[in-house]
Amino acid sequence: MRADTVLAPPLRRAALLCLAAGYVDAYGYVDLGGVFAANMTGNTVLLGISATRSQWAHSLPYALTLAAFFLGAMATAGLKRFLDRPHAALLAAAVLLVIAGQLGLRGDLALPLLAFAMGLQGAAINRFGGIPLQTVVVTSTLLNLADGCIHRAWGPPMLLHATAWLAYGAGAALAVLLSQRFGIPLVLPATALAVVAVDLAVDRRRAA
Repeated sequence: MRADTVLAPPLRRAALLCLAAGYVDAYGYVDLGGVFAANMTGNTVLLGISATRSQWAHSLPYALTLAAFFLGAMATAGLKRFLDRPHAALLAAAVLLVIAGQLGLRGDLALPLLAFAMGLQGAAINRFGGIPLQTVVVTSTLLNLADGCIHRAWGPPMLLHATAWLAYGAGAALAVLLSQRFGIPLVLPATALAVVAVDLAVDRRRAA
């Protein structure tokens, strides 16, 4: 496959965003008490389990994280609708990650901030080269990948979905390996978000 295809902007952006989300998700789960910062399906299930068992102390972090993610997604929806600035949402998410890491926030303080940032990211871009893709969850990505395998649709969508899935997993692995080695543990995902934001802003300026 040609290098210019592999490094095409949609594929690059999807990979970086999925890497960031996988990293933040693993960081939240491993370092902040078993709560996902990007995967709201998992948090919804865990909230249901803890609420059914009347474990209210465990329920609160899940509920706060879900609410923060939702508010972040709403904030991005507003930016896109009224200002058409999805890159601004990604920059804001990057700043929030740096703040959370720099201040050394823990548990109930860090999780809503990270979830808000992931809500900003998840709503910022959901199509890459015309192909729909969510970057904060990979369930639909795997379903589309499986469908493509059965139909032997070996084209750009398959490459995009496979790359997104692998990047998400790589981000999670990097969080476990690297998060404690940086003075700012979330510098890697913040950098990935900032790169995509600048990429989008440059494209917008060229098109103007």
